[in-house]
Amino acid sequence: MVWQSVRSALLVGAVVAVAGLPARADDCCAPAAPCTRTVCCTEWVPETYPCTRTVYRTECKQEAYTAYRCECVPEARTRTCTVYKFVPECRTEMRTVCECVPVCEERTVMQTFTTCKPVTCMARRCVDRGHWECREVPCSTSKKHSFFGHKKDCCCDPCCPPPTKTVKVWVPCKVWEEYPVTKMERVCETRPVTHKVTVYKQVQKQVAVQVTCNKCVPEQRVENYTVMVSRTVPYQCTRTVAVCVPHQETVTMTRMVARTVTKEVPVETCCAAPSCGTTCCKPAKHHRCSGLHSRSSCCCD
Repeated sequence: MVWQSVRSALLVGAVVAVAGLPARADDCCAPAAPCTRTVCCTEWVPETYPCTRTVYRTECKQEAYTAYRCECVPEARTRTCTVYKFVPECRTEMRTVCECVPVCEERTVMQTFTTCKPVTCMARRCVDRGHWECREVPCSTSKKHSFFGHKKDCCCDPCCPPPTKTVKVWVPCKVWEEYPVTKMERVCETRPVTHKVTVYKQVQKQVAVQVTCNKCVPEQRVENYTVMVSRTVPYQCTRTVAVCVPHQETVTMTRMVARTVTKEVPVETCCAAPSCGTTCCKPAKHHRCSGLHSRSSCCCD
């Protein structure tokens, strides 16, 4: 497809180049009537042709295959095993036991006794060691009535000194003195006392004891047992698989073919005509009025 695109581009370029030649004829002296010329050119033309090709298609196909599955099958087996049985057995064993035996012992203990003892202590007391003395005291001025209602004055003459009388008066004298006092006090005393007590002591001795113990006795025996054995069993299955199958098909292809065609193209005329009929005779490679495939050196050919 890339090559076809290139060929199409070349063909279009050639046609544009040929069509642009009349437009650049301003090199001559004066414009003349347009004239045409027959030229041969190559064109690329698309051409279709049939073609056979091989294509691959995916098709589903059924096929048979062998699969395997695991099955558990019971199987009988025999084995010899050893078992142990407990058999009771009586025997005599010597054991050490502790026995409590009473024993009388003398023990000294401290015992508390309470006794009353006389105790002499000093006590204090207040003692009045006063004395009696006679004193002169004034007589009372209060009037006393007699038994029969007559008034009796203590003093007859008011101008005389006041009357006095002698009275006996106790004069105190407090003194503290100490004196011994004997009293009984309770006193606690601790004295050792010997007692006979009965205690129990642990005495070890050997004693024969009948004991029953279990004895393991091995025994052989045959056992039948069934086990499940896994086995692989083949079986046939069918599955669908995708397969690529080649197919021949005819298609129409397009290709670009080069063909030579004849075309009439316009050309430019020269200004004046000398002996050869034109004055602008130039080499064909520099003159634009010459044809595409002309080898002459003058445009009058």
